[in-house]
Amino acid sequence: MGGLKPYIASIPKTEIHLHAEACVSSVSYHRLMDKYDIPHDSKTNKLTDFSKIKSLKSMLESFYFVQSFFREPEDFLFVAKDVVEYAKRNNIYYIEAFASPSMVLNRGLISFDGMFENLVAGFAEARKNTGVDVRLIVDVSRSFGLENAMRNLELLIGFLKRTSTDGIIGIGLGGQEIGHPCAEYETVFAKARSEGLHVVSHAGEEVGPESIWDAIKLLHSERIGHGTSATMDPALLEHLRDTQIPLEVCPTSNVITKKYVKRYSEHPIRPLFDYGINVTVNTDDPVLFSVDLNDEYDTVATELNFSRAEINRLLRNNLMATFMPENEKQARLKKLEAVLQD
Repeated sequence: MGGLKPYIASIPKTEIHLHAEACVSSVSYHRLMDKYDIPHDSKTNKLTDFSKIKSLKSMLESFYFVQSFFREPEDFLFVAKDVVEYAKRNNIYYIEAFASPSMVLNRGLISFDGMFENLVAGFAEARKNTGVDVRLIVDVSRSFGLENAMRNLELLIGFLKRTSTDGIIGIGLGGQEIGHPCAEYETVFAKARSEGLHVVSHAGEEVGPESIWDAIKLLHSERIGHGTSATMDPALLEHLRDTQIPLEVCPTSNVITKKYVKRYSEHPIRPLFDYGINVTVNTDDPVLFSVDLNDEYDTVATELNFSRAEINRLLRNNLMATFMPENEKQARLKKLEAVLQD
């Protein structure tokens, strides 16, 4: 069932799987190029032309490329500004966004505090001025190994103790899934949980269901990013249905990276939803994949025959899967129900 895009655009929404740096507009990148006298050559002038992305590996290479434009702490104010503009464009009032410090720190130009002071301040200002609420999840990253992940966590813990900010709510495990199993990061996640942080993991994006099992059993992940390989394991499907652990599904991302999904019509979100699993709809990397959240919902409706009632269910799922305080979540749910009934 298609033609739902105007309806979808009218609904206030949440998003829970979004990489903040992959929201930055080409206008902002060109301003950074001017700031640092970077030539506007053919490579840097086509920041939204990532047609060569055909795997998670090539997507990460593009992600690291766009991160290379950030060379001073205040450059991350561009990130905050563009995430909020993306939210306003898609009628999103609340986002839990990943921010990835590993490559930034490894380049040695910006400290952890410098990066996150600006992100937190930028989002706090936006919350006051626009009502758009963006909370951060620090991607400790599996691509750079255990020592790097633990360093990111310890830097985060120190930052939170010094600032007492509520702008950062947890950690996530992103990066290259192949060759970096969840089991390697058990100590990192145990320490994060002991500090009261929320924990989420990318899993089942390019590795089989065993990765999802490890994210649940070893890391005690509260949500699973992607989870597309879950359909390969009936026992896992049953567990996900019974526990209602949310899956942060990103349809366009999965189709473009092409590991388990080659075309929209094959995306497992339909059978996962039909089985009773708690699926949500997200974009992952809007600039890299040239997609907005409104587009994602419309594609699900058009390509996978989700009805308006089923789209409404997905919208509820996404709200209830957030880490908002429960009283705020229930208040937002009442408002959403009123809009849906209209």
